Amino acid sequence: MVENMSDNQLERFPIRKSPRLKYFDYSKPHWYFVTICTSKKRCIFGAPEALSAHGIIAKDAFLEIPKHFPNVAVEKYVVMPNHVHAMIAVNHAGTELPLVVGHYKAYVTKQIHLIEPALTVWQTSFHDHVIRNQADYLRIWKYIDTNPIKWTEDCFFCDP
Repeated sequence: MVENMSDNQLERFPIRKSPRLKYFDYSKPHWYFVTICTSKKRCIFGAPEALSAHGIIAKDAFLEIPKHFPNVAVEKYVVMPNHVHAMIAVNHAGTELPLVVGHYKAYVTKQIHLIEPALTVWQTSFHDHVIRNQADYLRIWKYIDTNPIKWTEDCFFCDP
């Protein structure tokens, strides 16, 4: 399709920058901090302390990841009203983080569509941070722990 478009037509499409770390090999064992936002940052998961049915699906799906990817561990996670955070350890070369996250998003979407078929659940892509050392790991662990407490200060804040 793109090859049949004129230069003027192509100029109307925004150039999308890759959110992945340049030159980093995501297929090697490593730890990651992942954030995935809902479409249009809508609050569909309920409050952190009282998840909606959609939020329970998002929470339970984290427990499913190691069943589908035995070499992947979800170290810690939190479901917020309009996004999720997770610390994910990829323990085997060849298992790529985008594949794991894509599977998570597809699984959650499929389960939510059983309840609400027309809902667009996720924003395109996801944000990741390569955890570089123990201090980084501990900082992120604490961030996930305190994220629900600081929800009203969060950059993604919305009233569920």
